[in-house]
Amino acid sequence: MISWICFEWELASLELPVPSVPPLILRPAEKGEEETALKVLLTAFAMDTAWGDISRRLEEGMGRYVKEAFERPDPSCIVALHGQRVIGASLLDANPDAGNHLLSGPMILHEYRNRGVGSGLLAASLIFLREKGLTKVRGVTRANSTVSRFVYPKFSSVQSPYNQDPLHSSGR
Repeated sequence: MISWICFEWELASLELPVPSVPPLILRPAEKGEEETALKVLLTAFAMDTAWGDISRRLEEGMGRYVKEAFERPDPSCIVALHGQRVIGASLLDANPDAGNHLLSGPMILHEYRNRGVGSGLLAASLIFLREKGLTKVRGVTRANSTVSRFVYPKFSSVQSPYNQDPLHSSGR
């Protein structure tokens, strides 16, 4: 059985640091970066052993979410760049009623981990969603994933068990 955790942030009262991870750049994704964002997300998930047993479903779910995000005039995705190379991404759902607003969570290529990029990408994601009018944000992830252990506990999150499958469209 897959164990999921939901992290929640109350954005109205949350003081978020301005995300900065020099020399890296964090910014909203651009229309032409759909394939690159998907490739970075899938590569980053593949390097986290917590996702190995559901890699096929994860690939299908992320493919669908990326396609939907990039169909909008301003894609709901934040990217991290090192020079011109996209090295991380965070796919978002700005629908206030969504069960999971951080569809992918902040995912960073393996060689760039442990440098504060995940925390910066999470802060940028929360700021993006606050600017879209959300007051409460939920992020669902596996209980033993890197993001659940080292990234999502930041910025005064509250966690609880999550009983739906976020990779299934009804879990959104």
